[in-house]
Amino acid sequence: MPAELRATALGRVGYLEGWRLQEAVATRVAAGGPERLLLLEHDPVYTIGRRGTLAHLTAAPDDLRSAGASVYRVDRGGDITYHGPGQLVGYPILSLGDAPDVVAYVRALEDALRATLAEFGIPSRTIAGRTGVWVALPDRRDAKIAAIGVRVSRGVTRHGFALNVDTDLAAFDRMIPCGFMHEVGSFARLGVHATVADVTRVCAERLGERLGRELRWDAAIQSPREDEIPVDAPVRTAEDLLAAVAA
Repeated sequence: MPAELRATALGRVGYLEGWRLQEAVATRVAAGGPERLLLLEHDPVYTIGRRGTLAHLTAAPDDLRSAGASVYRVDRGGDITYHGPGQLVGYPILSLGDAPDVVAYVRALEDALRATLAEFGIPSRTIAGRTGVWVALPDRRDAKIAAIGVRVSRGVTRHGFALNVDTDLAAFDRMIPCGFMHEVGSFARLGVHATVADVTRVCAERLGERLGRELRWDAAIQSPREDEIPVDAPVRTAEDLLAAVAA
């Protein structure tokens, strides 16, 4: 019988709040607790992964502050990306065992996202050497509609994916997304009308299938306790880089 994956739709969550919750849930999973799928939207935020650089953030600090955005360095793979309202963010917190196949895990996320898009009539594809999911714009240019950046520590996953539904795509003009120039797609840009709530339920079901888990919905999840967040977790020392510039 497949393992259970408990999904919770959290609504709109601040980035640090969501990151702290991930760490707490990862601690619970490592101790034998249930695997979780956190589904949410974030306030506007730019996050820079382990391979990222501030040079790929092209807007001035004042422009970013005017847009209500924050900027954080994070411990996932990948370069720079944006999260904000109108975008479905998913954090699967799973136990992949002592010898995790991270590539296979990322491919499963891509497959689930592609299956989600297909249910809304959106054809998509992957591109060799470019993690994430791509669509064709009406003028046939490739556009990235879903970004993926994960971290696996002691066999437990953190971070995950971001799928653009009706996101403000102007936010992507303030950076070089994922560290290289490319078009960004969304349901709305493709003329597909859907809400984040519509996409959330479908995406959770497809993720359960592709990850080989039995999906179960939990209406709520326990808030993180301080002792559940490792003392060396980067979230403990994370600071908004825009606030640091202002100081």
